[in-house]
Amino acid sequence: MKRLKENKLLQFALGTLLLVLLCFNFPNLLFFSSLCIKEDIFRPPHTEVIVSACKQPFAIGVPGGEDVFIYEGRTDKMYLLDLRTGEKRKIPDDPLFVNKGVFLSSDLVWLEGSLVGPYNPDYSPHYVLDLKEGKRYELLDLTWVPLKDGKFDVQNYSYFQSAERIYIHHNKLVLIALSPNFREQEGNDVIFFESTLGIQSETHQDGAQLDALMQDLGLEYITIDLSLEYTDVPSPMGNYTVRKDGVYDLKTNSIIMTPQYVGMKFSLKDFFKGWYYDETGLVVQEVEPFLFSHPFLGSYYLIPKPVLKLPLPVTP
Repeated sequence: MKRLKENKLLQFALGTLLLVLLCFNFPNLLFFSSLCIKEDIFRPPHTEVIVSACKQPFAIGVPGGEDVFIYEGRTDKMYLLDLRTGEKRKIPDDPLFVNKGVFLSSDLVWLEGSLVGPYNPDYSPHYVLDLKEGKRYELLDLTWVPLKDGKFDVQNYSYFQSAERIYIHHNKLVLIALSPNFREQEGNDVIFFESTLGIQSETHQDGAQLDALMQDLGLEYITIDLSLEYTDVPSPMGNYTVRKDGVYDLKTNSIIMTPQYVGMKFSLKDFFKGWYYDETGLVVQEVEPFLFSHPFLGSYYLIPKPVLKLPLPVTP
């Protein structure tokens, strides 16, 4: 009987505490709910909501357009959102993923290592993380292989020529080549930085020398840099490409959509996250602005923005 009374008192105390907390936070919760619903409703024209602003999403595009990486600030969840099915795929618990991860595809992520060599105490290798298995595969950094007559040995280009998949990140000036059986036999998968060529760009660092090298070798590659800083991003089936000033039809090399189409005042690189898998549109998210001097939330508050699909204009 005594224990029953103690349990009831504990339940009453917890209930009272919860009620106080809810009452205390009610203005904040009410404000946030009305704000995020407003962002979902009054979004840029011609767009569709993929992830509601109420989840405080942060989106990272994935090459190929099959998925988009989502971090929900509201729930602290991370997942790959399948744009075909809406399925949410969990991300392996790898400590390097959040700070060092760069998507190669829906299944593979490059985990950036250090720029110093293996004999430096601060050295850390580069890896490819298999998202399905949650397993890392180490990459051979060709920057540190032995030189021939003081120069990079071009015989190492055989790593590229025997690769099944080659990826180039123009902003990071890097190429990654994976062999057909990289999961079964490690040692043939490499990472190669443009600086290893010993050629300085006359204008800016844009990965153009890596493009030229692959063209000279007659090899195809996949662009994994979705920032639009130094390169276009072709659509999954190669019919269109995204540039800073809009979307172009590659058959006619004519622009079919400008940022002004959705009321954007700046270049697409400030909003573009990736392609939609079927080339019907882009995945975009506006930059989150700050709201200042709110009476309940303090001096500033980051306004959440939804993740959106921006369909391409329908042409007659």
